[in-house]
Amino acid sequence: MRSKVSVNVPEASATRFTKGIVHPDLWLWDSWTCKSEGKDHLYCLAFARKDSEGRPTSPAQRNDFTFHIRHFESEDAGASWHDRGAVVQSSSEPNVTLSDNIWSGSTLKDSDGKFLFAYTGLPRVSMDRRFLQTICIAESAVPDNVPGLPLTPVSDPVRDYDSIRAAGYFLGEREMLGANCGESGGPILAWRDPFLFMHGDRIHALWAAKAAPLQPAVAHAILSRNDSGDFVVDELLPPMLLPDGDEFTQAEVPKIYFDASNQQYWLIISACNRISEDQPDDEIVKDQRLYVSESLRGPWIQYRGTTSVIPDIEHLFGASVMDADFPAGQLTLIAPYTEMADPSLQLTFAPVATVALPGRDQMTALLGRSLADGA
Repeated sequence: MRSKVSVNVPEASATRFTKGIVHPDLWLWDSWTCKSEGKDHLYCLAFARKDSEGRPTSPAQRNDFTFHIRHFESEDAGASWHDRGAVVQSSSEPNVTLSDNIWSGSTLKDSDGKFLFAYTGLPRVSMDRRFLQTICIAESAVPDNVPGLPLTPVSDPVRDYDSIRAAGYFLGEREMLGANCGESGGPILAWRDPFLFMHGDRIHALWAAKAAPLQPAVAHAILSRNDSGDFVVDELLPPMLLPDGDEFTQAEVPKIYFDASNQQYWLIISACNRISEDQPDDEIVKDQRLYVSESLRGPWIQYRGTTSVIPDIEHLFGASVMDADFPAGQLTLIAPYTEMADPSLQLTFAPVATVALPGRDQMTALLGRSLADGA
């Protein structure tokens, strides 16, 4: 794998995007959303369709380039989007948590009105360890600009190696963390894609992890601030396992949503069976999976009973729930297309999609009890 190539970060496009986002200057993938003042804010990873010398880039070349987090805004529930430019970029400064690259995360407007930008920072280590991942959180007063980045991560697999393993998570050998070749016959390190959410009066975080070399898991942490005001892991809970985790190797960009009307939790992940970063695309299966539980910690149940795969959204990956109308039994998703889509759609955003949730009788059967009597 050659050294990363820098690409220019295009200025915000004046285009009003409808029926999804096909950006003329950017490849886009993964997603997370945040609502504020009647607007939907969409964030994703991005890199330019041309390198710094004007040569075309392609989705297959992604890992050769530096990324940034792009911001889009909608005032009509996702029917149209405006490009608001980059909010976080990779940095060459050696003490910055994303000195090599930046991967996905989330944005949460906290109880004080501040915007918390969680992201996966990839520090520069060596050419054969390009995938070391750390969990980071920056703060801002506004949704479209991050004035400064943290100097230390919230969770670092090298620094926190012993405590992470003691909590039940799998990490490969410390000196090989982030290796391009993967871990113990499985895919690369999984310690990425932090999703922040409020539970009670505490900030919690989920992120992609492993319980074994080929066993995906969802990490769960409760966060607090230290004396300096920086976020730290107050408690790293044991890994959350999925009932069909033997069907894929990576549970990426996890997100959780609470149905207050039925006191249920809904977990959505982007599942992938990749073993190697050099694996051909035609060997890779990517899908969106959805689970339900009566507890934040599970056990998680496949939302369709026999499968967790969300149907009728072929080639969509890295989805987010824009709106959840639980009384009506539906979720509104926003998601980009993968590299397996038609070339004209690859790494662009699809129009918003609606996902139907199980009806009351189906939920009763799934959860194995009467929802009416609360037994």
